Amino acid sequence: MSLSKIISVLEEKQSFIITGHVSPEGDVIGSGMALALALRGMGKKAEVVNQDPIPQQLLFLPHEGLFSQQKTITQPAEVLIVVDSGSFERTGYAGPISIPTIINIDHHVTNPSYGDINWVLPTAMATGEMIYDLLKAMDIQMTPSIATCLYTALITETGSFRYVNTTSRALQIAGEMIEKGANPFHIATALFEANPPGRLKLLGEVLTAMKISADKRIAWIQVTQGQLRKTGTTLEDTEDFVTYPRSIEGVEVAVFFREVGPEQYKISFRSQGKVDVALLAKRWGGGGHMYAAGCTRFGPWETVRDAILASVQEAVYQAVS
Repeated sequence: MSLSKIISVLEEKQSFIITGHVSPEGDVIGSGMALALALRGMGKKAEVVNQDPIPQQLLFLPHEGLFSQQKTITQPAEVLIVVDSGSFERTGYAGPISIPTIINIDHHVTNPSYGDINWVLPTAMATGEMIYDLLKAMDIQMTPSIATCLYTALITETGSFRYVNTTSRALQIAGEMIEKGANPFHIATALFEANPPGRLKLLGEVLTAMKISADKRIAWIQVTQGQLRKTGTTLEDTEDFVTYPRSIEGVEVAVFFREVGPEQYKISFRSQGKVDVALLAKRWGGGGHMYAAGCTRFGPWETVRDAILASVQEAVYQAVS
């Protein structure tokens, strides 16, 4: 089994680099740091790296000396562990990497199993759940720092335990992490109640311009580079904006267009459950989960918008008509 192979490698090897997808969020950072802390507790060398920095709201995690932002991976290691990345390309590390073994730990249904060892479990609510199972299988002590990382992975991936992927096991693991030292109040405050003023101003502009389809089944929002400059914000500040159009009664799919460069857009899809947006994103070269997925598209704004919305409309019609 993949899990037993991974355990063998973690016990045998001594040096590890852990990475995940670009634009990291709670699941990828929490999962990676929990694993790195566990490996260091075993006397191993372990470091978490990413193309992008840790988002501001996640800086409460124990990242000092554990995480570094790197555009290329140059330091030697015996094993590269990729967590929560539906494809290797999503890490942003496109060039050849001189690390002998790649371990792929992920829960995206679109994952093509790109590692030398692949543990892909689409039924897992979060990669954090998989790391929890891995540490349990290795009989690793759940320190307060590890518990904080894993609790953060679970609460962010389940939308504060509101999304359809929330299970009884999610709550059981979260409860155990609290018992092991995770502080739910401090974590929730850092994640959800430390908004800079510019973020709320940007959100106000975005929601004012929100559009809803004639049949009220699709809602979409957009963020431009001009709006970011005007409000003094970054794309990092738009995390979870897509949950607002998704929350509208009757909406089946919410779409969020983010302008990341000239004629370049990152697009997020969120489904209420009837539409498989992973398949929708895959059609456009992206991927993700049935209820949350995304892709990147290039071209003039109107062309990108109209093509994406037409495909969403088709998917909604096929799913609910």
